[in-house]
Amino acid sequence: MGVTDRVQFPCQHVPEEAREARLLGIYPQRQKGLFMQRVRLPGGRIRPDQWRGLAVLAGRYASGFPLHVTTRQDVELHGLRPEDLANVQHGMRDLGLSCAGACGDTVRNITSCPGNGLRRGTWDVSDLVESIQACAESIPWIADLPRKFKISVCGCLESCTRPGINDLGLVANHDGSFRAVVAGSLGSKPAMGIVADDALAVERVLPLIVALLRLFHAEGDRKHRHRARLRHVRERLGDEAFRERVEKLFQEELAGRSDGTPDVRWVGSDTPLQAHLHLPLGDIMPEAAIELGRAVEEVGAKLRVGLEHDLLLYGHSPPALSAPLQTFSTRVPVVACPGSTWCTKGIANSRAAAERIGCRLPQQSRISIAVSGCPNDCSQAAAAPVGLVGRVQRVGGQPVKGFRIFVRDSQEPDSGLGREVHPFVPADDIDEAVAWIVEQYRRAVDHGAATNFDELLSKESRGLTKILDRRYSTSTRREYAAVS
Repeated sequence: MGVTDRVQFPCQHVPEEAREARLLGIYPQRQKGLFMQRVRLPGGRIRPDQWRGLAVLAGRYASGFPLHVTTRQDVELHGLRPEDLANVQHGMRDLGLSCAGACGDTVRNITSCPGNGLRRGTWDVSDLVESIQACAESIPWIADLPRKFKISVCGCLESCTRPGINDLGLVANHDGSFRAVVAGSLGSKPAMGIVADDALAVERVLPLIVALLRLFHAEGDRKHRHRARLRHVRERLGDEAFRERVEKLFQEELAGRSDGTPDVRWVGSDTPLQAHLHLPLGDIMPEAAIELGRAVEEVGAKLRVGLEHDLLLYGHSPPALSAPLQTFSTRVPVVACPGSTWCTKGIANSRAAAERIGCRLPQQSRISIAVSGCPNDCSQAAAAPVGLVGRVQRVGGQPVKGFRIFVRDSQEPDSGLGREVHPFVPADDIDEAVAWIVEQYRRAVDHGAATNFDELLSKESRGLTKILDRRYSTSTRREYAAVS
């Protein structure tokens, strides 16, 4: 049975089984008795009236908590009491929104380019995203996968949705076919996916997805969740055997399915980007969100949720944004997971670290920073230009919270995973360390010594690991532990 057959949406109460609660996008917070509700927005699309409606629900049922946008184009409401969740979900349904499948062991929210359908020279893949979702929902066992399954669909040529870290990433080619990248994921030991097809015709996308899901459902590890993604199936079988299994199932689906062909449309004109807002820690208070929704609606603009805690406003007339809302357009792009503030799995306070980093970096810095509070890496730190992953290290016999530091070779969105340049910097020093890395890169570029992080990292005289070791050496960390 599908997700909506497995769980009731809207719910009447919080399901007793955690597995079913997750399928409804409900997670317990670190604060006892409070819950998070995730809302699924395919491709990050949301109408201004829907956005305002969610803000009203947040203000009514989660007083003092913000709306939170995620790195997979969802919206979350935090600080909800269990007795209010039914009212929140009924309100979501009335807005034409859903939380079914927002979490849990199923196909998660399908991400797409924030500007999909609005940029000349790209492909509008919105119908393809909807077709994929409908196809997945039609599979009887889709709510009983070994673990989550993530899909991204990119209608531009820049791979802005990071296909390599998804279970399936599709990137449009010039001719409307797709490069299909499969079996990538992050987590404690991240790995990029492999190319399954360089030119997959659009009518073959759904059969490929069902083939991958069938293989995952049959072969995924149901005993060890840390080894339960499609990537682990590939690693266990080996790439060649994995490809053979996928191809066999793919051919079966091609022979047996009769899906219609999704409409992938070439975009011939631009809808101007009027504002790009980077929300601090992905948060916006309900009152400000309502104001933003009204401003967007008044000029007939479109609102999209991005992939880096950002909102993008497209239209032919600029919305009249208040001064506080305008400040979001000048913020440094720093992404953070809920961390130990809200999440029960959080190790380090990723939100506090991100806030300090954002204040420390100059406003003109456009290097994206991602901070994860634990190795699950919800902020996608391992694939960010500069990424931090929380950990605890015993220093002088005392546990000290800090972060591993990763730096990616290139600024391109899907240029691979970052390399670790330091295994541990104490949380109290992390803003200084990140500011120093960004400054070293700026200086190297200004002096023609580097055009990307790869060149900077490869220069022994500027080796980040060596210098970070000197700045945050074992003896320094022992002094830090003694002081704390």
